Amino acid sequence: MGSVIRMFGGALGGVALAAGLFAGAGAPVAGAQPADTSACAKSQTKEFSWPGSAGTPYFLTKEVIGEDTVAPGGQITYRTTVRGGGALIDRIEDFHPQGFELVSARESVWKLVGGQRWTDVTDAVRKDSTENSVYKTSAGWTTAGEARVSLETTYKVPEDAEPGSTLNSGAGFSAIRINGDKVANPIDTCVTVREPNAVENVTGSLDGLGLGSLTSGSTSSATISSDPAGFVSDIINGVDLSKVLGS
Repeated sequence: MGSVIRMFGGALGGVALAAGLFAGAGAPVAGAQPADTSACAKSQTKEFSWPGSAGTPYFLTKEVIGEDTVAPGGQITYRTTVRGGGALIDRIEDFHPQGFELVSARESVWKLVGGQRWTDVTDAVRKDSTENSVYKTSAGWTTAGEARVSLETTYKVPEDAEPGSTLNSGAGFSAIRINGDKVANPIDTCVTVREPNAVENVTGSLDGLGLGSLTSGSTSSATISSDPAGFVSDIINGVDLSKVLGS
């Protein structure tokens, strides 16, 4: 029973730590050296014009949706978009950092019924482990008028990603034109791995006690900063003792 109490107390100690340190969770780590991010940005656009495009430019944009910093084990979302002068696009590809694990994917393309709209394609995309990429193919998506082709991919970042590191990525597409395969890898759309905040540091302990996950954007994390004592009390009252006792 003593070991159970010690385990229970350790988990609550982590919660208390989260409550006490939440306000300073974003402080930089002493001695950390910033990466050279001079070529990186949250969004990048490359222009392609070649003989096969008949002088019409096509634009490939890759951007980070939401925050471009992420803790190890967190999630990041990219959006790759192709637009241009009317050619059909039969492939769009996202090149992600090594070790990223696909969580979900969706596409936005123009359709005769419904026009431009988003569709979940998590089960329809293909993965190329050699190239560290996720791609979607088609008989041909139009880029005429205001139509565009977008692929949005959400990944889980590896648990062992190094805080302070800046991770580059790439993008590509294939237009149904002569020499229509175009790739920008890297494209210099980057994300930076940061140190986990206090809440993220104890999320694993909370999960193990049956309390679910906390993220920096959750209601529970907001409660920590506004009412630390009340938050800890709620945690104590909400502990699933069957998890603690192993029953």
